[in-house]
Amino acid sequence: MTKVNLISLQKTYRGQPVPVLKDFSLSVNDGEMVALLGPSGSGKSTLLKLITGIERPDAGDIQFDGVSILNAPPNKRGAVFMFQKSYLFPFLNVEENIGFGLKVQGVSSETIRSEVTRMLDLIGLPGTERRKPAQLSGGEQQRVALARALVTRPKLLLLDEPLSSLDTEVRMNLQESIRNIQRELGITTILVTHDLGEAMAMSDRLALLLKGEIVAVDKPEKLFHHPPSLAAAQFMGVSTFLSGDQLTVKNEAGAGSSEKLLAIRPEHIRIQKEACKNSMQGVVSDCVFRGEYVEYQVAVKEITVRARMPMPAPMFPHGEQVRVRFPAEYLFEVN
Repeated sequence: MTKVNLISLQKTYRGQPVPVLKDFSLSVNDGEMVALLGPSGSGKSTLLKLITGIERPDAGDIQFDGVSILNAPPNKRGAVFMFQKSYLFPFLNVEENIGFGLKVQGVSSETIRSEVTRMLDLIGLPGTERRKPAQLSGGEQQRVALARALVTRPKLLLLDEPLSSLDTEVRMNLQESIRNIQRELGITTILVTHDLGEAMAMSDRLALLLKGEIVAVDKPEKLFHHPPSLAAAQFMGVSTFLSGDQLTVKNEAGAGSSEKLLAIRPEHIRIQKEACKNSMQGVVSDCVFRGEYVEYQVAVKEITVRARMPMPAPMFPHGEQVRVRFPAEYLFEVN
């Protein structure tokens, strides 16, 4: 297992005035999976290029177990990629694809067969050694790609949005499979994604990357419910922000008003007819049935409040006057 330290990394591409990464620091513990979540252009791909040696940082360091790898060639760093596409060799069968890296290393044929068998059991595809990639589904191809990445026992596994091209059901099943395999092998992993649900489902910790900087790092459930800043909250799906002096908020000190900006997740807001504490009058501008929940847009003073209430939930027509309730226990402060 490997501890990875990314220390004050900076990278600016020629002809671009703004750094892609600026003073980027992150530690990934032995056997931990950290998801790096951010929109396109936030620096995720650049970071992976720096780790693997495709690019070199302008400043900063990359350390595996306290030792800098900046001067090590890419093939000696011990970091392997799993990409959006499987990139299996179409002319090789499953066994040959998985064992390719071991063959390059000069490992014996007997050992390769043994390791391939072990990996196929691990990914849930025993007995597929002789199949060609074209005979596999998209999900099966990604499983083989994962086995190929792991069979050489790398120090660090880099998952570059590996499931984004798959159907929803296949993607969710593979999320669970990859997570279980990663835990079983105890391999240090960095998952790069722009999918919030995937990042939360798969990671031990979640790091938000916006405009080349880490704006928050914590356990997924904590960042989901209490993102620390306005930018982090917006990226985590929060769209309602309110003045603290208008509402009562509950915190460690008890219940009371707040001088800071308050935020609340859409699934915690309640739309109702009855007036009560921490509620405001509003007018329904949209109400959509989504199957498991109803999605509302309600004009409240100068803002539009977006809410999601699980079924059974009331349907209100456009223009209906309602009360929007912000439960004190779900309000949180943002900087």
